[in-house]
Amino acid sequence: MGDPATIQVGKETRKKLKELRITRRGTYDEILNRLMKNATDSKNKD
Repeated sequence: MGDPATIQVGKETRKKLKELRITRRGTYDEILNRLMKNATDSKNKD
């Protein structure tokens, strides 16, 4: 795996990510990793 990617998060995206937090201390990395895992899992079911 290469260097980590940098993602710029806009104001509206930050608001939506905040709504996806499971815990108050959830980080953007945790949220994005969970979303990517869910996408990968659903793709593998097909």
